[in-house]
Order: sequence, then C-alpha cells, then structure tokens
Amino acid sequence: FLQQEQTKLLTLLRQPATATRDAEVVRVMDRLVDYEELTKRSFGETCPGTLKPCTNHWTELNDARIKEVKDLLKKLVEKNYRKNLVKTLDYEIAYKGAQDAGGDSKIRTEAKSKVNAREPAVRIEYLIGLKSGSTYIVKDIVTEGSSLTKNYYDQFHKMMTTPNQGYAHIVKKLNEKLAKKD
Repeated sequence: FLQQEQTKLLTLLRQPATATRDAEVVRVMDRLVDYEELTKRSFGETCPGTLKPCTNHWTELNDARIKEVKDLLKKLVEKNYRKNLVKTLDYEIAYKGAQDAGGDSKIRTEAKSKVNAREPAVRIEYLIGLKSGSTYIVKDIVTEGSSLTKNYYDQFHKMMTTPNQGYAHIVKKLNEKLAKKD
C-alpha cells in the first residue's frame, strides 16, 4: 500500500506542474494520510508515540475548532510532505519491512541519494492502520526517530497550558507556518 501510493506521488511530482497534476497529488495524499487521526493524536486524543500519559486536549475543542485545526494541519502536513517528496525525487527508497505497533503497523523506509553517495540515508517510518475496516491509512510519520504527532502534541500541549496562549495561539502559529515561504 505505502510503496504503491508513494510511487504514484513521486511519479506525479516528476511531471510538469499543472493544476491537474497538483489536484491529483492532493487526491493521492488524501487517500494516503488520515489527517483527522493525525490531528487527534496531535491534541492527545491518543497519546502519540511513546508518550504516556498525555493530556487529551481534543475533548476541549468544539466542532468548529476541530474543523479549523484539522484543515490547518492538513494543509501544513500536505505542504511539508510534498516538499520532502520533491527533495527525495533523486533518492532510492528502500522499504525495510514492517513491525507490529499495537494493532497498527510501522513500515520502515530509507531514502538514499542517487546523486551523492556520501549523503547519509534518511530513515522514515510510517505508522499505518486500518480505517473503515479495510482501507490502509497513514496515522503518523516518524522521520529520523522524530514523530510528527508527538512533536505537534508537545507544541500544542505547551500552548494549551500556557497562560495567554491556548487554542487561538495554536491557530496563529499554524497560519504563520502556512504563510511562510520555503
């Protein structure tokens, strides 16, 4: 599943940029990544990574805030994932196997530059689970040992528990990151 979807994305990103290509990239990424689960984990709905226990800030959000933050995180994860895929277009991706991760599977990959043999390989792990019983979906991405949802949780937890910050500060910071040019 992961290899098939990654290959589709890399093939698309090697094509000239067009609105049609970009829409297809978004469609494939939407099928690949469970943005709602990423958002829930980032707010402690399920403690991300090895973090136990954690505060469930997800229950502090109303429906409007859930939609807002999920949309912002989707855009940010999509932007960063696409940027990282473009960086690795000249890399050989090796799929190193899977291991059980509490009912989900952790798929290990290594990306090695085809152009610069001295450049160290980048290790990326994908936490994959089932959604709706039969559809595989990425729930977390761990790059060089750093969990995406744990990093967001750490940041969001700090903002949610710091006086004069809270949810509004999270939204502000996410919007700033989205507006930032790469």
